[in-house]
Amino acid sequence: MMPISRNVLTAALLALSLAACGGGGSDTAVIEPDPSGSGDTGGDTGGDTGGDTGGDTGGDTGGDTGGDTGGDTGGDTGGDTGGDMGTEPDGGATGGISGSGQRSFGAITRFGSIFVNGVEYETTDATIFKDGELSTEDSLGVGMVVYVEGTINPDGITGTASLVIFDNEIKGPVSAVVPNTNGDAKQLTILGINIIVERTGTVFEGVSFDTLAVNDVLEVSGFPETGNELRATRVEKKSTFTPGESQVELKGSVTNLTDSSFNLGVYTVEYADDDLAGLEGTALANDLFVEVYGTLVDTTISATQIELEDNITDRIDTDDDVSVEGTIGNYTGDNNFSINGIPVDASTAIKQPQDLRLANGVIVEAEGTWDGERLTATKIEARRGRVEIEAIVGAVDNGSQTLSLQLGSDVITVVTDNRTLFDDDTDAVEKLTLSDINPGDFLEVEAYADGETLIATRIDRDERDEDDEIELQGPTQDFIANISITVLGLTYDVTGASFEGLRGESVSSETFFTQLSVGDLVKLKIDPAAPGVAQEVEFEDSDGLDGADDFDDDDSSDDSSDDD
Repeated sequence: MMPISRNVLTAALLALSLAACGGGGSDTAVIEPDPSGSGDTGGDTGGDTGGDTGGDTGGDTGGDTGGDTGGDTGGDTGGDTGGDMGTEPDGGATGGISGSGQRSFGAITRFGSIFVNGVEYETTDATIFKDGELSTEDSLGVGMVVYVEGTINPDGITGTASLVIFDNEIKGPVSAVVPNTNGDAKQLTILGINIIVERTGTVFEGVSFDTLAVNDVLEVSGFPETGNELRATRVEKKSTFTPGESQVELKGSVTNLTDSSFNLGVYTVEYADDDLAGLEGTALANDLFVEVYGTLVDTTISATQIELEDNITDRIDTDDDVSVEGTIGNYTGDNNFSINGIPVDASTAIKQPQDLRLANGVIVEAEGTWDGERLTATKIEARRGRVEIEAIVGAVDNGSQTLSLQLGSDVITVVTDNRTLFDDDTDAVEKLTLSDINPGDFLEVEAYADGETLIATRIDRDERDEDDEIELQGPTQDFIANISITVLGLTYDVTGASFEGLRGESVSSETFFTQLSVGDLVKLKIDPAAPGVAQEVEFEDSDGLDGADDFDDDDSSDDSSDDD
């Protein structure tokens, strides 16, 4: 299950106890958790991403769910990549929590306090850990996958956090950068782990999608996918790699243990007794799951600290309210799957959108109650979408939480909610909210369709160059071969367009339309000076998020629900 460093349990409980007693100074140095721990990754990339938009392309995420079902990747590439992602301290004795305990695990989507899994948590009195140290809300950023402990108010959308924990999934130098065929995603290799980053779906700090390079030392947060992959929700550049000096962090299962070294996959960890304090008395042993901090030369890590990680489900109390966001794995039916290693039964859950098809690789958020063995979900919601729009803002309505996007003379309206992630690449504000967006701003929007309504999952404000095209991606609703295509209710003339085929190759108009069917996902690039006219038309992967088809580690089964 989702591992967590034991060190944070002691630190968090101590901090909470001191806070409850009015004691404890802000200078206290505390070693912290390993919130988004790792474990077996398993898991299918792809899947449906907010509605019935495709099949699946992978295996199981989630790691161990009562047996070793996720498949350790540590033997090959530096340990498990996070299938059992946990950020959780002791679910029981957390001073200051009243009523039923609330445990939430998901990405921060915006600020004003912090928004996690659709709840705006007040953090004024919360104990916050970041990268092993006591911290403040100001140190957190959108896209960070965090664990939140606290209570939720009767309105269901506001609450009070007593504890917030962030720990990166991996930190180290990039050894390879591979773009996908259409340039919307890249696969980075860091310490043997393959990390998918998306132009729209990943938050970048200190680096951009276009400037990612070998030897960038990156701190990554995200969700595990198939085999040895992690889909990044946030990437932050810390430095340029210097062998023997740059700090790295790697998680995995111990193998080939001696009195001075062991392996995490292909990496040799050299250690001394002083580096084992983080194990808190547990003997270092083969198969023990740990996180190693240190410096790297070639494939040798000189450890400065080694921490032990526990399973998150051991930290959740029966009848706790639990909300978990992540990748579905181990799917056998709506009543039996996992999200980041947490067993889930969603057989009676309300789905949003109603046509949401659960499958391995789908990124969702499930809410419900922990019964001691699994999460019985009352609601499960798509957290990613395959509708994408790049356009200028025509109007903003803060009352209805809507944005109108101008596509030439056409307008598309999207709805935002507490789960919509806001990111600002213009650096005009540090933490973007809907009220910061103005008519004329250029946005990149990701959404899913819930009936006739587009629900925004991500909004990225960007600088706009004069030669930027408007882009519209969505399922094909209708077409007239060689003449027009209708997407999201808008019909575009394609008589002068260039076309890309199913594999990203340039094709003729006749070949493209021979391959096209209603329902296929397509992207149109539109010249703002010629409303209603598409300049480029290309196929997109209906079965998964950007990069899934290119970088999937496991092309097994189309395991999914078929009742929708």
